[in-house]
Amino acid sequence: MPDLEFEFSLRPDSDSELAPYVVKFTGKSIVWDESTGSDRVVGEIHGHKLDLAAAIVDGVDQTLLLDSICPELSEFSRTAFGDNGCHYLQKMTDGSLKKQECSGLVYINEITVDPAYRGQHIGSALMGKIGQMVDVEDSIIALKAFPLSPEYGKRVPEADVERVKRFYERLGFTHIGGEFMVKQANLCDTIKKRLAWRKDHPAALPPPLSGKIYV
Repeated sequence: MPDLEFEFSLRPDSDSELAPYVVKFTGKSIVWDESTGSDRVVGEIHGHKLDLAAAIVDGVDQTLLLDSICPELSEFSRTAFGDNGCHYLQKMTDGSLKKQECSGLVYINEITVDPAYRGQHIGSALMGKIGQMVDVEDSIIALKAFPLSPEYGKRVPEADVERVKRFYERLGFTHIGGEFMVKQANLCDTIKKRLAWRKDHPAALPPPLSGKIYV
């Protein structure tokens, strides 16, 4: 993999009603191009971070919130979520279904890699930065594992679709219906390290009261 630099930008949604609950993020992977003597963007990732717990506490309907952001999120909501609230049924390895809950959703709308730099783990590196640059704790990360066609209206070869799905499976994503895949953000390396630290450093208990207590 080439030496990469990363740039991430986060900003609240431009809609004032969505801004308290929705943050848009963009990440870029950059290399130094010797031939041009300048930086070159070789990968990009775009998405939304939604604070679903805060929206529900404020009385905002989850379905309406997702519908107002983009059609793909509406489709994801119909596929993944049941009642109002961030929970979905995940198929386990033994075939059973387990209810997973979360307080937020990180939805990746698009990830692209410069064709000249594909196969060099740039996409994986961008995905790995999500846990460091975006607040993903107690959230799920979701996406539609379907590659964009280079020609508008042309069907993507099935082999390309399967290749993309295998890529996300290697990153820990699982299928939940249609082309949608999800990953518990607490499985990200950054969050696992944070949780491990908390386990080794429990909050100190207050010292016991000394002296007599009269009731």
